[in-house]
Amino acid sequence: MEQITAYFLNLLEIIEKELKLFKLMAAKTLLSMGWFAMGVFLLGVGLIFLAWTCFTAVSLLIGPAWAGLAASVLLLLGGGVFLWVGKKNLK
Repeated sequence: MEQITAYFLNLLEIIEKELKLFKLMAAKTLLSMGWFAMGVFLLGVGLIFLAWTCFTAVSLLIGPAWAGLAASVLLLLGGGVFLWVGKKNLK
């Protein structure tokens, strides 16, 4: 009976240590995911501001319709590059 009790207590200690490690790794993973999400958000905002700046500059030269087209092409190219890099990194 003492062996079973000792085995059970050892098992509880191992479970306790594993749960502490799991909590630490889960917190680290969630923090990393948060940083990644913030980076993606800031890249998106930066790309939108870049397109808006290009639109403003080009609209003075060729008009708002063509400038909107140029800004849209810039955004689509940026999105395509991001998708291509993401797909390349998944392999």
